[in-house]
Amino acid sequence: MNPLQENMENALTGSQSSHASLRDVHSINPTHLMARIESYEGREKKGISDVRRTFCLFVTFDLLFVTLLWIIELNVNGGIENTLEKEVVQYDYYSSYFDIFLLAVFRFKVLILAYAVCRLRHWWAIAVSMSA
Repeated sequence: MNPLQENMENALTGSQSSHASLRDVHSINPTHLMARIESYEGREKKGISDVRRTFCLFVTFDLLFVTLLWIIELNVNGGIENTLEKEVVQYDYYSSYFDIFLLAVFRFKVLILAYAVCRLRHWWAIAVSMSA
């Protein structure tokens, strides 16, 4: 074996012992390689990615959390029916939390439409819904 090959093997095995050596590269089994390629191809056929699904779940929980807070606020301020009529029918910008609930519904609809239905890959929908 010439010194250049020995130095290359020492460099590969010594400094990066976790990587494959030159001897291991030739021993790749084609069936294992095809199984890996097929597993990656199977992932692309999924309806929605895990990250996108998690984001849509987060948006849903955001809507549910704001709704729950609004219902608690309605109940604390003198009963749900009376306070609901006062906040929705006799709307006042300074004392009503109905607008926060409507913004949460708007944000939910825009983000779910953009990222779950249309499967956008851009951040503009988040920027538009959060700036409202």
